[in-house]
Amino acid sequence: MERDVLQVLTEDHALLRWLGERLNAARPARVRINLFNEFARTLGAHQTVIDQTILPALRACGWRGLSSDVLAGHLALKRLLAETLTLDGDAPTFDYALRRIVARAQAHCEVEQRKLMPLLHAMLDDHQRELMAFDAEMHLTRLLGEQRRLGDDADLSPRADELVAEAYVVLGSLATRDEREQAQP
Repeated sequence: MERDVLQVLTEDHALLRWLGERLNAARPARVRINLFNEFARTLGAHQTVIDQTILPALRACGWRGLSSDVLAGHLALKRLLAETLTLDGDAPTFDYALRRIVARAQAHCEVEQRKLMPLLHAMLDDHQRELMAFDAEMHLTRLLGEQRRLGDDADLSPRADELVAEAYVVLGSLATRDEREQAQP
């Protein structure tokens, strides 16, 4: 059998766990922000695979056997990611938010492993899971690029530099919080 969507999800879970461990161990500094950006990109890409590949397949199967905590957890994690992305990296609440999102992501990956993946295996045949893997890989490559793998911290360096440069451009074009408050009547 070719690569299937269960393998893709398992690899995503491992990558999120690996990034989460490094993020939890990182001290507040520029490196931690870079790790968070990488974690957020990876989690966002995983969420896209769930939204655009997994959920349509489950819908086509009539949602049979799907535990509500899989969907509720997916939506809660998506919301928490959005909330965390809006925080200032220097804010005191950012440390708490980082620990919270890493813990929530890891817990939800466990729920997906225990409840979602056995369901996908039972409901879909080998060919369907292979086609879903192709679809999932297309989303992941589009969102994360070709280099989607576990590795040592050196693997993050080129991407981290690119993220920092991009962040300076984006943040430089946005109004500061003080500017937004002054603009409000």
